Amino acid sequence: MHISGSCFCGLVEYEAELDAASVGICHCRDCQIFSGSAFRTSGIVAPDHFRFTQGSPRFFEKVADSGAVRRMAFCGECGTHLCSLPMDEEKGFVSIRVASCHQFSQLKPAAEIFCASRVPWLTALEGTAEFDRMFTREE
Repeated sequence: MHISGSCFCGLVEYEAELDAASVGICHCRDCQIFSGSAFRTSGIVAPDHFRFTQGSPRFFEKVADSGAVRRMAFCGECGTHLCSLPMDEEKGFVSIRVASCHQFSQLKPAAEIFCASRVPWLTALEGTAEFDRMFTREE
């Protein structure tokens, strides 16, 4: 599915080819803090299926639980988090913050990760696969 999106103020825009089955919810503490909510919804795309079409985001580097370093992209004007990018595009993926895309309401999450960190007052989304931590290809 072709998607497009932007930050809150519209300074930075992007487009991507996203498989709707790659959309998921993350309950890790980092995503809770970054989103200002109980979870964050993201969609995974290959680096060559994503591009910024307007403006230039700002970046900071974050180390994941796995030790992998991710480049977090956000708007330097309004602060909207847009995606995270791999340091090595040949091995990694782009994780788009789905709430920033114009097709947000059409993208139902297929999985939930870091469910061990899910806040106790939130129940699982019906029909999603659940993983206590980051899933692996073998799971």
